Amino acid sequence: MADGDAATVLACTNEPPHRFEVGNRVGVAGGVLVTLKPLDPPYPSRDVFVTNRELKMGYDDVYKACFVCVDGGRKETAIPIPKAEIAV
Repeated sequence: MADGDAATVLACTNEPPHRFEVGNRVGVAGGVLVTLKPLDPPYPSRDVFVTNRELKMGYDDVYKACFVCVDGGRKETAIPIPKAEIAV
């Protein structure tokens, strides 16, 4: 994301939703490593791997498991990440 761009707020599908923003994006072999920065403390940032295959699918969003829910022992829910936010 370039300086001055407004950050897109992403949210987990759980209630109440956990909010995230996309940090760094790095192209790696087979996909993109995306850093998700939680906007609700006390959780640290976490890197998620998005494969090239996921990016080529015909959907507007890529869904990744919410690490806040999984780490808390709750059912696995998803964070929809717009492909436009993943592009390197």
